[in-house]
Amino acid sequence: MKNLDEIADMIELELNEKDELREKTLKQCRDILRESRKSIKAVHAREVKKAKKGIERAKELLFEIKDDVRNHPDILTAGYMENAMQELAEASIFLALIEDEDIPAPDEIGVSSTAYLMGLADVVGELRRRGVYLLKDGNLEEVEEMLATMEEICDRLIEFDYPSGLLLIKRKQAVIRKVLEKMRREIAFFKKSKEIENKNNALNAKLTKKKGGEETVDIDSLL
Repeated sequence: MKNLDEIADMIELELNEKDELREKTLKQCRDILRESRKSIKAVHAREVKKAKKGIERAKELLFEIKDDVRNHPDILTAGYMENAMQELAEASIFLALIEDEDIPAPDEIGVSSTAYLMGLADVVGELRRRGVYLLKDGNLEEVEEMLATMEEICDRLIEFDYPSGLLLIKRKQAVIRKVLEKMRREIAFFKKSKEIENKNNALNAKLTKKKGGEETVDIDSLL
């Protein structure tokens, strides 16, 4: 037992180092989350340069973390790391879709496959949010294209049927189904409202004639 203190001191030193690294990683993960969320907001505002800058900054932080924790793989797979990578994946994919580009692969972003799939699922919600803005502006054609993209993502993600211990995506699969249904209802409501508006406009044009600069009802058109 002469070497017990020596062994205990060595382990304590290692744990202290790991604890400090964990605290540093937690802060960097919060920074990744913040940069990614700001980028998503910038995409909605069509501030592409700002969005790209935020995503690149988040990637730099992620690669820095990976370099720091290369000897501690358990930190790399921790929940807070997965959450940060998921948000970064979501921002990167969302930007690519809005810019009509091929979406980046997990290794291009630097995230795990599981974080990528979870981020892809969350993109469906952001696309719906974008679609709602477009509907308000009357851009039905673009919204329908966005719905098709949402459906394609949903259909592909539903195919990932794995135990929750391997991939925690079942809840998100249920959520994106509901999001799709909401988007379909909103499009249907918009089309119906537009149809009614057009009919009313046509009827008003038929019933109204301008005489002497004043609008009067055309009685003959009612007969």
